[in-house]
Amino acid sequence: MKKIAGTMLAMALFASLAACGSNQGAGNTGSTPANTSGTAAPEAKSDGKLKIGMSNSVLSIDFFVALKQGVEQGAAKNGFELINTNANGDAAKQVADIEDMIQKGVQAIIVNPQDVDAIVPAVEKANQANIPVIALDRGASAGKLLSFLETDNVEMGRKAADYIAEKLKEKYGDYKGNVVELQGLLGTTAARDRGKGFNAQIEGKYPNIKIIARQAADFNQEKALNVMTNIMQANPQIDAVFGHNDDNTVGAANAIDQAGRFKPIGDKDHIVIIGIDGTRQAVQAIKDGRIDGTISQVPIEMGEMAVDYVKQALLDKKQVEEHTFTRNFLVTKDNVDKEKLWASELKGN
Repeated sequence: MKKIAGTMLAMALFASLAACGSNQGAGNTGSTPANTSGTAAPEAKSDGKLKIGMSNSVLSIDFFVALKQGVEQGAAKNGFELINTNANGDAAKQVADIEDMIQKGVQAIIVNPQDVDAIVPAVEKANQANIPVIALDRGASAGKLLSFLETDNVEMGRKAADYIAEKLKEKYGDYKGNVVELQGLLGTTAARDRGKGFNAQIEGKYPNIKIIARQAADFNQEKALNVMTNIMQANPQIDAVFGHNDDNTVGAANAIDQAGRFKPIGDKDHIVIIGIDGTRQAVQAIKDGRIDGTISQVPIEMGEMAVDYVKQALLDKKQVEEHTFTRNFLVTKDNVDKEKLWASELKGN
């Protein structure tokens, strides 16, 4: 395999990385140098094609499968060779997977970290080899990232609060009512920021709306069902539920149904339910009238964008955004059949 001049590419790539700050789990900047060993950057093939790696945290959840699909589609579009790995929820395995990618000579790494702290050794080893790293959905608490792409979780929490508030005003003629918050996995940036946006919006704009119960459901549908069942036993009057993700809301809807408290949308006793992500189950539940809405993300688009950033940085020699918020939008029965939804584009659907 013929190679282009390594020295010029190494200098160009080093300069590109040096210009980029490190992004932590919430998009903060660190100070770890891009290359502490002096190792030259892996050289592009003579035909301009690249070998890239994608390290997935887990593939048992549709959202992360969609991230993978986006990266695959982006790699195919550009003719890049792609090495795909699945950590299966094991942070140590993910580090080992990335170390193996480095040994195999990848020229860029795209990663959805299992843990923002545990991923740091892998990021730093890539830094030492002068291999750019792009993080998706979750960042890294140290080390250099070429870019970090995520959805604005605080904003999505605010949108959910506004949606519930408007629905309660339709019901009562004022912004008032009793709301349950089913939190995600405590300690994750998604749960923290979605809860932060939601609660700040309720407290700041709708002081007469009461959060009567707030409990972790861990982004897990079965746990959400059990948690919601217990909350309903203690609270006879519930007007709305906000779930930090769609598994939480689908679980809550199942609990409401099993308790005999389901009322269709428009009924005076209907419990408004909204979550976040835009999964297939949530989209179907919206169509069926079992939940009211979701704030959809765009994971396939996010994965494709990450590959495009690799192309821009390594082949086009352009500087890319260090931190990017990808779009999100409200999905309800009014637009569920009109919007372009990642749940509908997911392969195997």
